[in-house]
Amino acid sequence: MAVLIDIFPCRSDNFGYLVHDTATGRTASIDAPEAAAILAALKRTGWKLTDVLITHHHTDHVEGIPVLKRDLGVTVTGPEGEQSKILGLDVLVKG
Repeated sequence: MAVLIDIFPCRSDNFGYLVHDTATGRTASIDAPEAAAILAALKRTGWKLTDVLITHHHTDHVEGIPVLKRDLGVTVTGPEGEQSKILGLDVLVKG
């Protein structure tokens, strides 16, 4: 499986990451720091976002979830132990 990774600036002091599987066409955002920056990166790359993988509950990692779910219908996967702090999780994972 080959993957492509796109790194882009977001917020005023951070970076976002998209991981694209060339075989399936699926694309995941690692966290959802800022919906507008993610959408701009998707437009630039031509990729379709299918998943968001949340690492933890801090605002700069989750604030884009509502827009991405509403506008793109993505599946959001995140830590089971933080489910009460992260709205919009669809799939829960644990160690």
